[in-house]
Amino acid sequence: MRIVLQKVSQASVTVDSNVVSVIKTGYMLLVGISTQDTKEEVQKLSKKVLSLRMFDDDTGYGWKKSIQDVNGEILSVSQFTLMARTKKGSKPDFHLAQKGHLAKELYEEFLAELRSVLGPEKVKDGVFGAMMSCSLVNEGPVTIIFDTDEAK
Repeated sequence: MRIVLQKVSQASVTVDSNVVSVIKTGYMLLVGISTQDTKEEVQKLSKKVLSLRMFDDDTGYGWKKSIQDVNGEILSVSQFTLMARTKKGSKPDFHLAQKGHLAKELYEEFLAELRSVLGPEKVKDGVFGAMMSCSLVNEGPVTIIFDTDEAK
């Protein structure tokens, strides 16, 4: 499982010219599910995202508060292209990306884990499998990449 987390002051997802999700302060997540991923990876990374200290404290000092501490929001987008291999040739190889229905099952579980802590109104997503336009204002800029393969 691979996640690109960006700290944002606002983010949105548009599908077919319709805005489907909008958040203010929080995280924009791009989430890739691999053929090797299990519920354990989902649980591990959801806990990591929720506990990561990326926000200032009340005195303006950074890296003290988590998304929970600041009552932030998450906008998550499933993105199979994060699993691309590009070592050979000029065409990306997506064989490491999980098949659609299996990826959707794990992705929905990931969202459920986040929502169980932050609440359903604080965790939004795009449209699984759709062509989406993502817009965000990255604060910092802060971008963190999580990869369960690197943690093994």
